[in-house]
Amino acid sequence: MSNKASTHLPIFEDQPDDESSCSPKVYVSNEETRILEGMRQLRDRAVELRGRLKETDSDDERAPIEAELAELRSQRSDLAIRRERAYKRKMIMLGHLPPDDEVQLF
Repeated sequence: MSNKASTHLPIFEDQPDDESSCSPKVYVSNEETRILEGMRQLRDRAVELRGRLKETDSDDERAPIEAELAELRSQRSDLAIRRERAYKRKMIMLGHLPPDDEVQLF
């Protein structure tokens, strides 16, 4: 079993066109946008490194690539946690969630 914190955000399928919803669209905050851009950059670098890893036969060349991939996984995990917190802050500020002592708004 893993001790990893859950970083899954809710998935909003088609929003109902009734009055129970604020908006039929889901907006991403500026903070979430910056975090997602960082995650994309990490993914792009990981794709590049995995390609190099497939082409490499030497253990001497594989070790630094695998180490960098491990570092990218760690960074992505940190960003996923930050994304979850940013989402919760946004929902609290919009009034969709009650204030949470764990989440710092500013």
